[in-house]
Amino acid sequence: MARFIVILAYAVWLSGCAAISPSNQDQKIVSWHVGYQSGSALANYFEQLPHSDASLTGFLPLGQGEDALLARLALIESAQSSLDLQYYIYRSDETSHLLSWRLYQAAQRGVRVRLLLDDMQKRNDHHMAALNAHPNVEIRLFNPHQYRDARLFAMVSDFGRLNHRMHNKSLTADSVASIVGGRNIGNEYFSFESNVEFGDFDLLLYGDAVQQTADQFDLYWNSLYAVPIEWIVDDGKQPDDRLIAQAVAKHQLEQKFTQGRYDFTQLPLYQQLTQGEIELWWGKGEIWYDSPDKVATQKSQLVDNLAELLKTVDHSIVVISPYFVPTESGTKALIAAAQRGIDVTIVTNSLASNDVFAVHGWYSKYRQSLVEGGVTLWEVKSSADLQSKWSITGSSHSSLHAKVVLVDNHVLVVGSMNWDPRSGQLNTEMAAVIEQPEYVAQTTASLTAALEENAYKIVNIDNDVAWQDVSNGITYHSEPDASMWRRIGAWFSGILPIEQQL
Repeated sequence: MARFIVILAYAVWLSGCAAISPSNQDQKIVSWHVGYQSGSALANYFEQLPHSDASLTGFLPLGQGEDALLARLALIESAQSSLDLQYYIYRSDETSHLLSWRLYQAAQRGVRVRLLLDDMQKRNDHHMAALNAHPNVEIRLFNPHQYRDARLFAMVSDFGRLNHRMHNKSLTADSVASIVGGRNIGNEYFSFESNVEFGDFDLLLYGDAVQQTADQFDLYWNSLYAVPIEWIVDDGKQPDDRLIAQAVAKHQLEQKFTQGRYDFTQLPLYQQLTQGEIELWWGKGEIWYDSPDKVATQKSQLVDNLAELLKTVDHSIVVISPYFVPTESGTKALIAAAQRGIDVTIVTNSLASNDVFAVHGWYSKYRQSLVEGGVTLWEVKSSADLQSKWSITGSSHSSLHAKVVLVDNHVLVVGSMNWDPRSGQLNTEMAAVIEQPEYVAQTTASLTAALEENAYKIVNIDNDVAWQDVSNGITYHSEPDASMWRRIGAWFSGILPIEQQL
């Protein structure tokens, strides 16, 4: 039996290595984005919006889940030449089914669809292969598991490789407009019928940053680590329109998003989009991103770029990160900045709102030092009001998921990267970086009032941390709203040697 297990493990390891071996890369079709589609419906739409400088990037903040879903659908349904999507999580639920259906319809009308998915999440390979069988659709998996039906075994047998993931998130239509930010694809990211509702943030982009987003996608799409799904499943059969219609009817996709609580047409953004009345902010924009080779080198260009940006901070920085593990060196750097007179504000999840209590267990080890060192620290309540038109869903709690940095009332950074060792070293990440003083100043100014209502301010009382609810004056001396078991789980995680995996 032991000999059989060893042989099986070796065979599985070989199959995984074969999928991403340099020797088979000449079999992979290389493709590139189509370039700005002048004259397309999207180009005509955005070009008629008021803007003063074509060299700038226009952006529309997408702070509400329903708006973020609607914006994605608008790009997909308007595309005429190409759609490029890359995501870490792409669930199998109502919102993901809706987007997949629209992607299929786009492919049917001749749009080239390229879908790049990280392979940490288990999906139905045969369903992906069926969609991939469409002549206008290509699906690739980033750094795939070699043993499709036993992922735990695959992880154990090849942990060093599979522990590195693509965390990037982008959608680009006709190389004219992109959406970049923190959201994955799933109900909880779009305020739709979920036990947890994520407070997340994206930017709809138009301008120079879109071409950079498209270049970034191509780099990953053509990389060694992007494996065509047909190399993994070779029996893909394209579904016909009848089967698609049956699936749409089964999931009631038409009804769920055109009537009742989740009717898109009742959203203010829907009216603005259809009437060409959206108002973009404009500023100098860039896309910063890691190389896909980070999975092997652990070298992060994004981290290096952020480090250079932080050296320029003059008076204030706000870091919003749902998973915040500053490490010892990061904690010292934040305290040093605060003691130089820089207003340092950190916003992260409370234990009750954090969906990964192990992260909280390690973050909490640095909490008191940060507060004593002059850092302003807020923890979002699990009952935070996300002010979504769709948030009356019966969600049991809310959870921060946005990844945002505001620097000196001048620079906005929005992307996929958390402030933790995993984002810094193990996962690939990307971010949109935009200089827009008016927007950043307004956002920074309004943030305090929002935090006072929806977060606890961490204070130091008698050499211990406490949670101050500014909205009602109540102070808590233990993790508010968290069950005993969550507290025990977080404490136990904090004594395990897992910080570099978080």
